[in-house]
Amino acid sequence: MPDLGKREEKKNKRYKSIVTTAEKLFLSAGLDHVQMQDIADAEQIGIATLFRYFPKKDRLLVAVAVNNLEAHIQSFTDIAYNQETAFIRLEKVLDLLTVESSGTLSQAAAFREAFESYASFAQEPLDTIDEYIATQEKIAELVMKIIEDGKKDGSFRQNIPIKEAIIATINSYGTFGSNITLKSSITFLEEDIAPHKQQQMLKEMLLTYLRP
Repeated sequence: MPDLGKREEKKNKRYKSIVTTAEKLFLSAGLDHVQMQDIADAEQIGIATLFRYFPKKDRLLVAVAVNNLEAHIQSFTDIAYNQETAFIRLEKVLDLLTVESSGTLSQAAAFREAFESYASFAQEPLDTIDEYIATQEKIAELVMKIIEDGKKDGSFRQNIPIKEAIIATINSYGTFGSNITLKSSITFLEEDIAPHKQQQMLKEMLLTYLRP
């Protein structure tokens, strides 16, 4: 009788491999244009095997999106529980969301922007979308810790609604970075300011507003 532990390990390895392969295909060809058969071919498995892991394409999309977010949870955790001031921790959160001109962070941001647009235009909520929302909530809890610590240590302006200001800062900064990353190939002209430099400028504007 096969070792159940090894069988489970092999199954988990295949699951992760499918998710990684799917993300690469979605990024290169677009969420709408990649078919389940394309993913099965890239993984060198039968379509029936792929459907055993993910009965619907939407489930695979959500799995990729969850994996995309979870890859950064530990970094958020390390920042949230750092002993520095809340202001410095917020700055580090923005650094984490800063999209460089190349690298995996740019790809992660591009996928999230594409996925959330896809999900928002879906006629019905995506199957298992609750898993993605739950992962977002984990990050939101870490941000709330920074906000609460900032109320105590006085490292943010005290004459503004701190919670609303910081959430707006993180959302607008992250969305801007994802947006320019996704669209840079069709809107970025040679004479423009590089996308990652635009985001750095926005970061300074937002932090200036929040400084005491």
